[in-house]
Amino acid sequence: MTLAQRPLTTERAKERREQLLAIAHDLFLESDYDDVSVDDVAEVAGVSHGLVFQYFGSKKGLYLATLEPLLAGFRGRTRGAPADLAPAERLRYAIGAYFDAATEHPATYRSVMAGGAGFREVFERIEAARWAGIELIAETTGLDLDQASVRAALRGWVGYLEGSIFASLDGPDADREFVVESCMAVFAATMSALAVDVPE
Repeated sequence: MTLAQRPLTTERAKERREQLLAIAHDLFLESDYDDVSVDDVAEVAGVSHGLVFQYFGSKKGLYLATLEPLLAGFRGRTRGAPADLAPAERLRYAIGAYFDAATEHPATYRSVMAGGAGFREVFERIEAARWAGIELIAETTGLDLDQASVRAALRGWVGYLEGSIFASLDGPDADREFVVESCMAVFAATMSALAVDVPE
């Protein structure tokens, strides 16, 4: 905690902090980091900008506090597939849900996935989220992440997925089906390179 931050000693203080976080979350969900100011958050909350600084220390501190809810929102969308779907269909569902979340909030997706204004802490959390998804894929396919080839192949596939979505954000004619099916095809090629059968 920095000297500027207020210790949460009362229930009211905790409620106020949660209110500010919720407002900041909504603002960062719709805009790039650089386009949201502490004054914006304070104005919506009906408080002074100094109060926001007292709770979070800086705009960066506020952004980092909202990052996990932002990531959880994307993560929750991709893991909502019906339990009775086959593994390949669950992956197809997850890719489609990920595409939808990104294209619904393009400014946020660009900002967060590009490292959130260049902050090392953001990059580290994003990379940790990527590897959590990779671990889930490895578990589903029976792959051993201790093998360098497996780690390289799956991390490369995630890069293709993110790159495809980034490119789709640049125009109004984003083709969801193409992105989903191309990512599925590249995943199949990745499994083939690893001499592993694609889960059905």
